[in-house]
Amino acid sequence: MNVLRKAYSSFRQSHSPRTATLLLTEVLVGICGVASSLEILSSARRKDPESGILQWPLMRQRLPSHSGSLARFLDATSGTGRDERVEIGRLAAASVLLVTGRDSRARTVALVGLTASSALRYRRYGFESDGSDQLLFQVQLASAIARLGGKNARISDACLWYISLQSTLSYAVAGYSKLAGPHWRSGEALPGILRTETYGSATAYRFARRYPRAAKFAASAVVAGECGFPLLVFAAKGKAAPLALLSAGAFHLTNSGAMGLGRFFWAFTSSYPALAYTARRHGSKAETRGR
Repeated sequence: MNVLRKAYSSFRQSHSPRTATLLLTEVLVGICGVASSLEILSSARRKDPESGILQWPLMRQRLPSHSGSLARFLDATSGTGRDERVEIGRLAAASVLLVTGRDSRARTVALVGLTASSALRYRRYGFESDGSDQLLFQVQLASAIARLGGKNARISDACLWYISLQSTLSYAVAGYSKLAGPHWRSGEALPGILRTETYGSATAYRFARRYPRAAKFAASAVVAGECGFPLLVFAAKGKAAPLALLSAGAFHLTNSGAMGLGRFFWAFTSSYPALAYTARRHGSKAETRGR
């Protein structure tokens, strides 16, 4: 732990807060990209990607009739074998963010490539995406724009604020949508989710059925935390942000373990450096106005 603390302290001292935030965001994007690609490549070897509702000839019908060039590009990159080659390319791009220096042009190319391929991949696998994929795309997009903006502080700050606002919006929307559902208010939703094949956990489901009050409290805590997330991050002039982000990270880590969501934790935490940075900037401006 002391080694990690010293390494982080050295990292902060050798970079400005803005640069350090952008670099840490890119590293988290890279980790999530590697995890996502490995997950997809692993599943592709276990099943036929051209079977079921995700087969490309069927998914292609979702494209508008005037999509000519886009349709041809997706035709060229979709199908057995081609999907894997594209994903290997995405894995390589994500790995670049973990091994190259901060001023490497390869980082810019990698971020742009990840962003573009994520947008195209969404047209191909839209039914498989979830909130974590959508938030990760926003983080990738903003990080790529910040890279393309060079050392322009205004562009970098705008991108960090964009990530921060997208993240707080994703939590708030998730919380208030749950609040509108009677099953979440009654505490029935959580056991119901835990018993599903996609997001379930037999151990967690048995615990929820055995201790219904604890399950209801957990569900209420999730709704309250998501609804109040924007306030928790920016309250007290941003001083509450570290505790709020630590709590949210622990929540995602627990979900990842219980529900088997490999990239869930990394996708959401990729927005945390921007949240911490903007909360700190918000607090500094509030203190300046108060003087």
